[in-house]
Amino acid sequence: MSHTSTLFPAATAGSWATGGHDGAPLLVIGAGPKAIALAVKSRVLRAAGFDVPEVVAVERDCTAANWREGRGWTNGRQRLGTLPEKDLGFPYDCTTWGDSGDPLVAELAQRMTGFGWTGHLLDLGTYARWIDRGRPQPSHREWAAYLEWAARRADLRTVTGEVRRAELDGGGWELTVEDGGSDTVVRGCGLVVSGPGPTAGVVTADGTRVLDTGDFWRLATRELPVWAQHVVVIGAGETAGSIVRELALGHDRRVTVVTPRATLYSRGESPFENRYYSDPTSWTDLTEADRLEFIRRTDRAVFSQDVQNDLAESAEVSWEPGRVVGTRPSGTGPVSVDVSYGGRQRTLHADLVVDATGGDPLWFTDILGPRADEALRSALGGAASLRGVERAIGTTLAVDGLPAPLHLPNLAAFAQGPGFPNLSSLGLLSDRVLSAYVPFARTENGSPAAAHEAGVPAAASLADQGALHR
Repeated sequence: MSHTSTLFPAATAGSWATGGHDGAPLLVIGAGPKAIALAVKSRVLRAAGFDVPEVVAVERDCTAANWREGRGWTNGRQRLGTLPEKDLGFPYDCTTWGDSGDPLVAELAQRMTGFGWTGHLLDLGTYARWIDRGRPQPSHREWAAYLEWAARRADLRTVTGEVRRAELDGGGWELTVEDGGSDTVVRGCGLVVSGPGPTAGVVTADGTRVLDTGDFWRLATRELPVWAQHVVVIGAGETAGSIVRELALGHDRRVTVVTPRATLYSRGESPFENRYYSDPTSWTDLTEADRLEFIRRTDRAVFSQDVQNDLAESAEVSWEPGRVVGTRPSGTGPVSVDVSYGGRQRTLHADLVVDATGGDPLWFTDILGPRADEALRSALGGAASLRGVERAIGTTLAVDGLPAPLHLPNLAAFAQGPGFPNLSSLGLLSDRVLSAYVPFARTENGSPAAAHEAGVPAAASLADQGALHR
């Protein structure tokens, strides 16, 4: 059964020439932090008089699902790897929407704090206790509660189901969403792809002795089998780090980590490194080689310092440099893990193997319709490749050259700044994306914004718009 949603009007063809969106929403695949940050910023901006689209998320599970236990990415007890103050509004620099001295810009930032982590604690009445406890990192469960609170406060609308097809439709996008055997067609002016997508490991999981990330967390949430005393974890990023910490400290198991680099590196966390996450203004001044090295040093195949400090308490964690080229289960016995490094191959043996190498960053290309696929190929000058897509992302975090915006923040690190794929600059991410729909908004490489010259009311009129959270 198929029907077309009447809630969301189709964008008018050609509207991109004027930057309009004709009342059509901005569609986001996934109702996680990026979608919620966009919904919050959209609500604040619309209350201030900016003609930005409403945000509608398409979600197959529930809001902030990947941060909840039983959903395949955590047991809920793991601690957040990013400072909670780097919340949905961070870095609270709203100069995309006006000059730094414009009262409207300060007012927008102030309004955004009402959706922040501390605002959530104030609403719960637990802010003082959090401060008195030394501002501890929240658990994933607590972070999910914050995200859900902000989504409700921003009135984020969601369409339940799985996106089966994403097709260009005139000047916008058309999503075919499947839920319970029926299809809904949802239309919008732009599309944001968020979330990690389906897991795509380097070995084939069997759900028993060889697990992917989802398999592991579902198993660990219930009970890890007694026979799994030695576990090989493939991968050295934050996903792997959380799994290693859970195994070594939560279950007292012996763990060997297979990492593609020489050792288990710590994520760089100095003020100098963090600056590029919070303010990537000079990011494109760096050479390509330096940008790649920076991302490797601070965000790829590194454990957070929080995880590293915890693992220092255990003597049961070791590592092996190399890449896993295959596994050979032996029925109910140990699994053979073939590792290649420096032109040589060796074999490890483990009771259990967990592939924590993450998802396929180009997963969205599998759901593109024929017109969208052809337009993407034309914009890239050939078939989609990881490096090709990364190089094509512009200041609004969308692929340059498409007839309607396709925003890919998870792939924007190389071209636009290291904070966009993660939680490090959600406020700036939402500014960049929404600026695509406001002709007078300022982007990093654009001219200064003149929002008030485009008919946007002054900051004092925000109160006249009515309560933001009504």
